[in-house]
Amino acid sequence: MRSTYLNILTRYTFALIFAMFLKVLIMDIAFTQGYHIEVESTNNNVMQSLTAIKYTEIPVEDTANAFNKPYFNNKEIDALIDGYIEQNSCTTLTYNILDLGGNRLSIFLDCGNPTNVIYNYKKKEKIEFSKILDDKEGFLAASKKLLALKYPKFVVDDVNFDEATYNIKANELVGYYKTKEYGDVNIKINYNEIKDMLNFNMNYDDAYENETFTLDKNKKAIAFSFDDGPSDYDLKLIDLLTESHSTATFFVVGNRIENFPNSIHKMVEKGMEVGNHTFNHKSLTGLSSKNVKSQITKTNDIFRNLTGKELTLLRPSYGAVNKKVLLEVGMPVILWNIDTLDWKTRDADKIYDEIMNNAKDGDIVLMHSLYKSTVDAVERALKSLYKEGFQVVSISELAKLKGRELAIGKSYVAIK
Repeated sequence: MRSTYLNILTRYTFALIFAMFLKVLIMDIAFTQGYHIEVESTNNNVMQSLTAIKYTEIPVEDTANAFNKPYFNNKEIDALIDGYIEQNSCTTLTYNILDLGGNRLSIFLDCGNPTNVIYNYKKKEKIEFSKILDDKEGFLAASKKLLALKYPKFVVDDVNFDEATYNIKANELVGYYKTKEYGDVNIKINYNEIKDMLNFNMNYDDAYENETFTLDKNKKAIAFSFDDGPSDYDLKLIDLLTESHSTATFFVVGNRIENFPNSIHKMVEKGMEVGNHTFNHKSLTGLSSKNVKSQITKTNDIFRNLTGKELTLLRPSYGAVNKKVLLEVGMPVILWNIDTLDWKTRDADKIYDEIMNNAKDGDIVLMHSLYKSTVDAVERALKSLYKEGFQVVSISELAKLKGRELAIGKSYVAIK
């Protein structure tokens, strides 16, 4: 009897242990991520794969909003994760774990304030990001170049790269940066752009496109326009606009075009819009129909002969327009609703104030590309408008963003 009882107890105990083992195995398969270190053999034969470290995803307790976190059953690593969650009062969490090889684990955490920890789990110590860089200067230069494709130059110049955080993924990095003046920015960095700059095995994906600046119809937009050129000041204005991913419309006077071919060519090359501002700045309302047409066609012909392009918008001299002019010019007529009076004041502060005190979505700003004070004001205004969420665009871009088609025989003071 005693023997039978012990036999039953032994079988039951074995069955219980087996059931517990099976449960753990299923949980491990379902929830545990295995990371592998690739070790190159001394005879340069096949790469050997070893399981390095594992984690399980578990729920975070004592929070109003339930979310999961990675759990490694490693005192040091788990303390890093728990410390981040507590310090940032996380109510949700995005994370990414990647084994970098050489006993190094990249742990990216984000609940609004992204951070990355590179941890050597053999030495039980954190590693600075700079320690995985083989070419720090090259990496910094590549990062700046890619950021400049997406953000204005003045934003990139304001980035504190020493406090950058990186999400190290299988095929790319995602860099998160802080600026003093313009908020947080980020950029995806494909490994093809930084080959041989980092000391871990990277996966190269040739089917990629770098992030670039794009106009957004859901954001505010304001059009800059410059009259009475071309001039040498156009060259600096175009640089400022291009570096900030902005454009403008330059309304040029026909009898000045051949004197400033470099300005005209740069306008076209850099994607600025060029409009007609009559041939010699005559008021069109005081001219005959024949002379009105002559003022327009002569300027169109000179511009076409120089660039091979057509002028499609008119800014009448002095803004003088009537029904006769509208019928004769054969173009949409562009006026303005913000007059900076830059020609009168020649004062950069006053020009800047006129723009910033009156800027609204869909406005058209009048300036003249003949004065250094205008250039100085534009340099400041581009930064301030960016901070306030404006896109600075040309007249035609503004119309496109607003879903408006500019019609021949119509005049526009703003495009809403």
